[in-house]
Amino acid sequence: MTTRPATVDPQQLNFLMPYKQFSDNLRNTHARSYFTEEELHSRYLSYKQTYATRQLTEFFKSNKDKIWFLEKYHPVHSLAHEQDTKKRRRHDYDVFMAGLERGEYDDVNYDGHPDQQEDRQKMEEGEGEGEEEYENKLVIKTVPPTIPREKIIEMCSKVDGFEYLALSEPNISKKFHRVGWIQFSAGTDMEQAHTHLDGQKIDDFVFHVAMNKKNQTVPRIPRFTFDISNSFSRLKKDFEQAQALARKLEESLGEKMHGLEAVLKRAKAVKERTGMKLDHTGEEEMEKRNLKKELDLVIAYLRHVHMYCYYCALECNSREELSRKCVEPHYRRIPIESNAKYSKNDKANYWLQNLDHRIELKLYTPKDGKLESLGGKVIENELSAFVKTQVHKEHEAKYKCKVGDCSKAFKGYDFVEKHIFSKHPEEVERIREDVTYYNNYVLDPNHVLPVMNPAPGQPPNLISMPAATGTQWKQIPRIGMDIDSLPRDPRQVKSYVDLDAPAEGDANISFY
Repeated sequence: MTTRPATVDPQQLNFLMPYKQFSDNLRNTHARSYFTEEELHSRYLSYKQTYATRQLTEFFKSNKDKIWFLEKYHPVHSLAHEQDTKKRRRHDYDVFMAGLERGEYDDVNYDGHPDQQEDRQKMEEGEGEGEEEYENKLVIKTVPPTIPREKIIEMCSKVDGFEYLALSEPNISKKFHRVGWIQFSAGTDMEQAHTHLDGQKIDDFVFHVAMNKKNQTVPRIPRFTFDISNSFSRLKKDFEQAQALARKLEESLGEKMHGLEAVLKRAKAVKERTGMKLDHTGEEEMEKRNLKKELDLVIAYLRHVHMYCYYCALECNSREELSRKCVEPHYRRIPIESNAKYSKNDKANYWLQNLDHRIELKLYTPKDGKLESLGGKVIENELSAFVKTQVHKEHEAKYKCKVGDCSKAFKGYDFVEKHIFSKHPEEVERIREDVTYYNNYVLDPNHVLPVMNPAPGQPPNLISMPAATGTQWKQIPRIGMDIDSLPRDPRQVKSYVDLDAPAEGDANISFY
């Protein structure tokens, strides 16, 4: 008699079960049932979505009381930092508009190819040498996650010329420690500022800061999109989305701003001026060139004012953090041969889907069904669940309220529900706040992700991080190596790597 293999409940495991193991386990669990490949694939996608949601929930629970998490996502505790970020963006808006008027962005161009950039990098080597002048900025080498931003600002404010503090995203691999930047006004004695702040203590932690030389060049590898981003149809879509992002971000500043309008007006003037010099250019090529000029000026506006990299779909709270994660410019790859066809392979498709998905999360608040599929919570559902736990039924005609010390009795469940909403609004507001807090984290397209446990037998270097729940390729985990080099079940979808996620890990901070 053949012994049936032991089966397990995948939802009880602390790692993501591989597709083949999941399929074999399902067949063994339901030995008398037959599953088609489509059914297996559908069940596996559903399992991965549930797993990813559980990972997000657990990560939220373990971090929701931590200082850095509260500052970033809590609907109340994040307000002070949010206002500080808006203040800096308004300042950057004024600087950008002045530069736009002077024509500083007329030649902006995000087209590029890796081979061309290697030549450019060689030309730039050796630049920056000369007198020892320092930037008006100090770098904090490490900031513990337990120290509030306000305490660091208080420490920095004691130095004349202090303007603002910027902190990076926490690094999971470094116990959630962060990098910091302290900006000072022009003319500040940086050596004196360094002497004053280096070695200062907050909550028994000793801060170490560093100065940076002006015009110091440190080689950094720029990013390149797939060349499909240079196709005319994709350029049109990116232009539409970039404008929508600009409007959304302008609205979030809470003032009437006309940056996008000014950018498009400037682009029109540049097109008219350069068009006279390109009479030999064909009509189709001219239309594409004009579209790129408009798009690139909007992309520059998003980056320099709103701290948003379009081709990463990445929004940061400081220029320093944006530069750390994605060096400018983020190039739109162009084919070396002018008549080459644009490749639209699986990786390019996944990158485009990921880009559009992240932008969509920024532009639109998902409806209830979509919100739940992303791993979020619907406030009405959570309130209903809370009310159920606070109603005690004694018999068909007597229901009691259990909120706190309240024990008021009513004839029906609906009456108790109305009572809770009207007489215990603090409890209702607490639920609303908790759900908003959780959803702020889940719906952030670039939220910090929990590190997944490796499946048994999986090499340590394959520890992965799940993509944000609800991504277009259905919760497929990201891994930190070339997925095409790995053996896999031929029935799996070919590629699930997040090809344009913001850079992780420590950055070389010497150039800051």
